[in-house]
Amino acid sequence: MKIIAVLDDHPLLLEGVASFLNNQDGYLVYPFLEEIALIEFLKLTKTDLLLMDMQLLKTNGVDVCKQVRKLFPMIPIVALSNLADGNLIFQFMQAGGNGYILKDVSNEEFLGCVQLGLDGKEAICDRAKELYRGAISTISSLPRLTQREKEILTLISNGLTTNQIAERLFLSPVTVETHRRNLLTKFKVKNMIELVQLAMKHKLLGLE
Repeated sequence: MKIIAVLDDHPLLLEGVASFLNNQDGYLVYPFLEEIALIEFLKLTKTDLLLMDMQLLKTNGVDVCKQVRKLFPMIPIVALSNLADGNLIFQFMQAGGNGYILKDVSNEEFLGCVQLGLDGKEAICDRAKELYRGAISTISSLPRLTQREKEILTLISNGLTTNQIAERLFLSPVTVETHRRNLLTKFKVKNMIELVQLAMKHKLLGLE
């Protein structure tokens, strides 16, 4: 009997997924509305697979994935989400996820992905796989930030002015302005707002 834990803060959806899987041969499903109860369960029970939503009431799927992966490195973690976002899929997989299933998949594809997850294989539904590949392609084509550029862009994203950044990093305002212009050229964007949005979207700054 394979033990599957499911985390979703929508009671009706959680009940539906748990009921569907429990009606399949060989699965014993434990549903959870909050990650705190889930973590306690995982400490006490050998779990073969964790299915989890990406939008949770008090946190998000990427953060929970990181937490579970750190505490229980051997448990396969697969997202079950209605968020068809390639960048989010990329972030989840980078956080230690083993797969990503969109909630509008067919029952057959869902069960196929669940089995892949239980087997320790990558369990990504077909549509999510396309989005994931697109995100990888986009991110790999982006320029790389130098450490200094990352520092300056992080401070810009925090709302600091050129003079404040210069003072913080012990640089001249002219040097900071030069970095700002070079960044706009490097990433082919019109202004710093676009650049900060791009950097945050693709986690170029390494911010949580």
